[in-house]
Amino acid sequence: MARKKVTKTAQARLQQPSPAVAGVPVKVPSGWIISPFWDSFLFIGAPLVVIAAFLPLRGVMSSEQIAILSLAFFTFGHHFPTFLRSYGDQELFQRFRWRFLLAPPILFGTAMWFNSRDLHGLLLFVAAWDIWHVLMQHYGFMRIYDSKAGAVGKLTSWLDWGFAISWYITLIAASPHYSHNMLSRAYQSGLPLIEPGVVSGIRMTLWAVTGALTLAYVGYHMNLWRLGRPVSFKKLILMGIFLGATYYLYVVIDDFLVGFTVWSAFHCIQYYGIVWVFNRNRVDRHAAVTSFVKFLFRPHWGLAILYTALIFGYGSINLLPGYISSDMLGRTLIALIFTSNALHYYYDGFIWKMREPETREALEIGLAEEPGRTRLAAAKAHVQSAVRQMRSRRSGMIQAAYLTAIVIVLATFEMNAPDRDLTAMESLAAAVPDVGDAHYNFGNALWRQGRHTEAITEYGKAAELMPESSKVFSNWGGVLAETGDYAGAIEKYKQALGLRDGADAVVESASRSPLIPGGAYSRDASFSTIHTNLGDALARSGQPEQALEQYQAALAADPQSAKIHAGIGATLGDMGRFDEGVQALEKAVALDPAYATAHINLASLLAYLGETERARRHYQLAFDNGDARIRAAAEAAMQQLQDSP
Repeated sequence: MARKKVTKTAQARLQQPSPAVAGVPVKVPSGWIISPFWDSFLFIGAPLVVIAAFLPLRGVMSSEQIAILSLAFFTFGHHFPTFLRSYGDQELFQRFRWRFLLAPPILFGTAMWFNSRDLHGLLLFVAAWDIWHVLMQHYGFMRIYDSKAGAVGKLTSWLDWGFAISWYITLIAASPHYSHNMLSRAYQSGLPLIEPGVVSGIRMTLWAVTGALTLAYVGYHMNLWRLGRPVSFKKLILMGIFLGATYYLYVVIDDFLVGFTVWSAFHCIQYYGIVWVFNRNRVDRHAAVTSFVKFLFRPHWGLAILYTALIFGYGSINLLPGYISSDMLGRTLIALIFTSNALHYYYDGFIWKMREPETREALEIGLAEEPGRTRLAAAKAHVQSAVRQMRSRRSGMIQAAYLTAIVIVLATFEMNAPDRDLTAMESLAAAVPDVGDAHYNFGNALWRQGRHTEAITEYGKAAELMPESSKVFSNWGGVLAETGDYAGAIEKYKQALGLRDGADAVVESASRSPLIPGGAYSRDASFSTIHTNLGDALARSGQPEQALEQYQAALAADPQSAKIHAGIGATLGDMGRFDEGVQALEKAVALDPAYATAHINLASLLAYLGETERARRHYQLAFDNGDARIRAAAEAAMQQLQDSP
């Protein structure tokens, strides 16, 4: 009887939950990362939440303002949680100490070197790395929900991986704007041009491969469900919303700047949430983290708000380049922003491995096995940890080698690339004919080559695709003015002014950020540029009073512009207001001592007023700083002064 009683007691103990380990309460595994509501808000439904929040802003904010809000406070801000974990988790820091210590100065030095030489290869590298980074985060969420549902298996994992990659790459290729962005970055970096027919063939191949994978994926999961095996419907809903939102923001919306930045925002919100959950659980389990992490990730609403504020505060760094006048300081800050971006991608590539026990434990995946772990299992885990550290060192060296090789290859390509601006722009316009920026850039390249008629044709195509773009009409007017069609130029400049929206500071601030999609940062020309060019066209067409009005409007937008002061001075001289003209032109050359056109116009007015010596000095400065045409005019004028009595 006693033996039977002991057996029952032992059986009862086996049915009870194991005691908590090291004071950590045992949690029953859940199919949710947080809860149904918060998972729907932060993870599964994040794309829908962000689209609903951001897209209505298009009615009250320009594309550039939306981009600044998103890229600063979301895209750049979400680097902060990465660094918080990397340098705040003591166990993680010990495992990857040398990576965390050496990567920042190496990347920053590389960015400064590329930036000082105006090379674009790193921007292409980061843009491509961003695609991979996004895919791995999305794939990671798929694996989390599969693991929580018990739907694990190598075939499931591989199909998830292939399905996610094929669809995302296909949608990027299907997006004319994203394709244009990547191709333009590649051509800026000196990579070989791709024939437009090849680009079309790649798109068709991707659609075919993705279609086949989709059929296999759907059939596989239907078979699992038919056999009664676990299927994570949370994963499938997550994936469906992700792909639908990507298609809508990349393909449907004809504003890549808005689509890209809004898309980036929901990726970041998912990241904020998973880092919060991870660190909260690490703190609850008394893991080895810094005192600041222990303080920040306690269960309190105020600390969640502080966490968000710290993210937004870090993100505000991305706003600074547009407000810094010092070239060196600006380049340093841009290199710092690039470094932050690259470190985020690099660190996330190895600190979030789902196969790592620490990651699975903090995300509450497979927790049922942990409390009852035997001494043998604990010893085995210790050995496995040592092996992982050895492999990590080798993996770190391999990563450093191939990353260095990529950077060297990109620098070599760009530094040895031929001058092919025109052919590259022509290739882009043919490869993505539905993108207005492609025709706009091709028009600019043609204009620089003096092919005015063809440039006008390309600006016309760009205007059809981007009828709200003031920069298209402004440059169109510039080409017409060069051909002597001042009436046509005035018309285009006035159209450009009618389309202007937002402040110049917004345009400049957005354009300086290295996170902005290449070539798509703004569809607006600045107020001062349009007003100045319109003033020039009016002055040349014999309307000096109207020209002065435009110059004054330009001066209000940019009071330190030498070109505007020079235009005012030349126009005042044409009106017979010589003293005022001299004052304006003197202001222009004071702002820009090498401004040859201003020097020669000032010299002409001074010569007319009889101030021969001053005139001769400014003619000489015009000759020293001008092109062949100005040098010839200045030389002839000085000879005339010398010959005159």
